[in-house]
Amino acid sequence: MSVGVSEAAERLGVSRQRVLQMIADRSLPAERVGRSWSINEVDLAHRRVPLGRPLSPEMARGFLELAAGSRPSLDARNVSRLRARMVRLVREVSSGGDPAGLLRSWLPHRADRLEKSVAAADLGDAMADHRLAASGVSDPRAGMASPGMGEGYVDEQLAAPFFAEHFAVDADSSVPANLIVHVARRVPPISPVLIAADLADYRAGREDGQAHVVLAEWIESGDYDEDLVFGRRRP
Repeated sequence: MSVGVSEAAERLGVSRQRVLQMIADRSLPAERVGRSWSINEVDLAHRRVPLGRPLSPEMARGFLELAAGSRPSLDARNVSRLRARMVRLVREVSSGGDPAGLLRSWLPHRADRLEKSVAAADLGDAMADHRLAASGVSDPRAGMASPGMGEGYVDEQLAAPFFAEHFAVDADSSVPANLIVHVARRVPPISPVLIAADLADYRAGREDGQAHVVLAEWIESGDYDEDLVFGRRRP
């Protein structure tokens, strides 16, 4: 069975122009049929596409808002681009691919990830601070809670006093990290997609696997507005 350029672009999570480029440089086999191109689904399935460029801070915020069921404050063209990435992410999960790798590639600019260390006895107080939005390993949905490790998001305007009040210092080889703080211009909504992105940042097999589980459970739950998240694009 064959598909056209637009369908191939949607499945790969790239633009039509990118598909035409791949056809032109012969990295994607295609057959000319009249004025159109026909691409075999088998060739499409075996085509490895680069994970994709990192999203800008604004686009990363929009992607996470979309994942949380909110309409991003972006123009229609950019929302459509984000929906295409969302479809690709869902397909990566469904096919047993590498969704953690996608999120690492797409969302490095969502916040500054800082590895901090606080006194073990004070970690609970830091996590209970209203300025910190628990995420990653500290969100119950991650299924990876540990009493000796905390993670969350802090607004950049509140980060300095938060660190000072909890005596949080930069972690290094002599002072191991027990608090991962993502400092953001605006704290994004804490959704399963954000939790999975946080887990992916550990760059470890266990966390990557759990990121896949978190995303699969989110997709299976159907706890999102398909029309808002995907628009006319459906996984």
